[in-house]
Amino acid sequence: MNFSAVPAGFVMAECPAPFLVDPLAASGSSINDKYCRYGCCIPCPAQNLFYKENWATRGFLATDVIRFVSAVLSLILVISYLVLPDKRRHPSLLILNMSIAIFLFSMVVFFSVGNPKRLQCAANGISPGEMSNNTLCAAQGAILIFGSFATCLWCAALILNLHVHTVWNSNFFTNRYILLNIVCWGIPAAIMAIALGLHAVKFEFANLCVVSMKYIFPLFFYPLAAIVCPSFLVHIGTFFYIARIAVREGLESDMTQSLSTGTMTDRPPGVSRKHVMVAVKIQWRALLLAVVAIVTVLFYWLFYMTQISRMTELQNNPTLTMDWLECMLTPGNSQNVCAEVISSHLPPFALIIVAEALISTIGIWLFVMFGKRSLWREWNDLIYDTRIKFSRRGRAEKNGEQFFAL
Repeated sequence: MNFSAVPAGFVMAECPAPFLVDPLAASGSSINDKYCRYGCCIPCPAQNLFYKENWATRGFLATDVIRFVSAVLSLILVISYLVLPDKRRHPSLLILNMSIAIFLFSMVVFFSVGNPKRLQCAANGISPGEMSNNTLCAAQGAILIFGSFATCLWCAALILNLHVHTVWNSNFFTNRYILLNIVCWGIPAAIMAIALGLHAVKFEFANLCVVSMKYIFPLFFYPLAAIVCPSFLVHIGTFFYIARIAVREGLESDMTQSLSTGTMTDRPPGVSRKHVMVAVKIQWRALLLAVVAIVTVLFYWLFYMTQISRMTELQNNPTLTMDWLECMLTPGNSQNVCAEVISSHLPPFALIIVAEALISTIGIWLFVMFGKRSLWREWNDLIYDTRIKFSRRGRAEKNGEQFFAL
């Protein structure tokens, strides 16, 4: 079919699969100008047809599985740090709060597991899901926004705590958890409220709702950058300080070993060097997790920075889909053939999957770093102590009954 020769207002008598009939076409209107042409509409989500057959469905199912595993593993850490007595003090409280934030960030996958279209689409099966037509999308998007900012802020708190403790030998954050909670939970709540107030939550791609492309940079990525970038610089500064101390200690150790006599061999290591190395040994897991979180957010941000123009252009300029539509309506053509026609206007599929998979692994990284052997020993001790407590209570009650029976 050649659409250049089709007169204005033309409505097709029937729509071939997989297209859907536009219920408003007969009245000269359209249910969605971006996804409907000549009385036929691209079914939601359009990404399932723009890429090769089953690529989007299977690819985003794989990223959902990764995020689901992350949610479960981070929940295990949350429960462990809430229940185990040794985990409810500084600096373990930082890990607890970050685990809660990562769980909230990852658990949004529960909304889409099994049926992602209930998030992706409006009830008409054509328009993308957004706050005005899909309350489930609104709820999931709100939690995702809150979890994203909470994760970054608690990650920044970890970095600052390590920096202050290592470089300045200060326990500033030990008794500042009221302030930390106000900042690290309050700011995400405020940004989430702004997004909901602007009706900015919408499905764009993948399987989740997030901030719409209109607001995604001023409301989402720029504030995230304001948190992540300074934290990254502080992290780099802390790393160089630790490296300088370690190199100096190594050089002085070599000097003392090379001297046959002298008082330097008996001089104890400097207090600052001892302090730094002890801090690193204690907090290297938090240090590494912060690096992983920062790199993940930066990669996802760069993906949006480089690929957002393609997605917005495709949405705002419907003429770009005309060649693809002609291809799909030509007898004998398949989705795989027509995907090549529009591929230059889409983000590379492999890059999308890598970005989504990477951002979905944060809960797995959390568990790998903090689900250590000592954690399971603490669980074993707690279970053992609980069993002993109940067994003693049971024996006491039994003895009491026997006493009264006598």
